[in-house]
Amino acid sequence: SALGNITGSATANLANGNVFSATLTGNITFTFSGATASTACSFGLYLTQDGTGSRIATWPASVKWSGGTAPTLSTAASAIDILVFETINGGTTWFGSLVGTNFS
Repeated sequence: SALGNITGSATANLANGNVFSATLTGNITFTFSGATASTACSFGLYLTQDGTGSRIATWPASVKWSGGTAPTLSTAASAIDILVFETINGGTTWFGSLVGTNFS
């Protein structure tokens, strides 16, 4: 599901698919929705910096990261980062993983 050019806020709604792509044209705050209760759910997120770069993503408080800290995303213009998010409790808690950074 293509979220398109995003800035401000965006929602990854699992009712629309489980792979999302977006180009960051400004700083973004994400919301996740559509996870099914009592079912494991996951989705991939492909984030591309626009031609300016240096865009920052803010994640929902429900996301838990390895080591307790959200990863630093690439800031180079046109860089692509890939993340995966998983839940086993309907989205009450999401486990976030950075798959790779600065694909270009």
